[in-house]
Amino acid sequence: MASCLPSFFVSLKPPLKHHARQAMHIRAQSFSNEGESSDIVDANLTVLRDKIELLKTKERLERCCKCENGWNYVPGYDYELKREREMSQFFELLGFVCGSLGFTCLGGSVCLCLVSFFLHLIQ
Repeated sequence: MASCLPSFFVSLKPPLKHHARQAMHIRAQSFSNEGESSDIVDANLTVLRDKIELLKTKERLERCCKCENGWNYVPGYDYELKREREMSQFFELLGFVCGSLGFTCLGGSVCLCLVSFFLHLIQ
């Protein structure tokens, strides 16, 4: 008595026939449109690339700046650093003014001393 296993029958089934699909050929309605369709696709791709570049630029600007009350501030803005810079510029300007006034007074004094010295030599 020979017994047949169900898996044995499954393996003996003939393989399914695969139908080879033929490639579909798509053509324009009229021959005059065939060249223009590729130009339109190229133009659309160019517009799409430009829009993508514009969006990347906007995202980059939004990442670096925060929008608060309608103004864009750089996140790392330091008021104390600005105050120190303004104070150093003020003291630098004050030094220039005092230096120029002191140099003028010193130069005038030296000139008066020289004139006085030459007048005493002449007499």
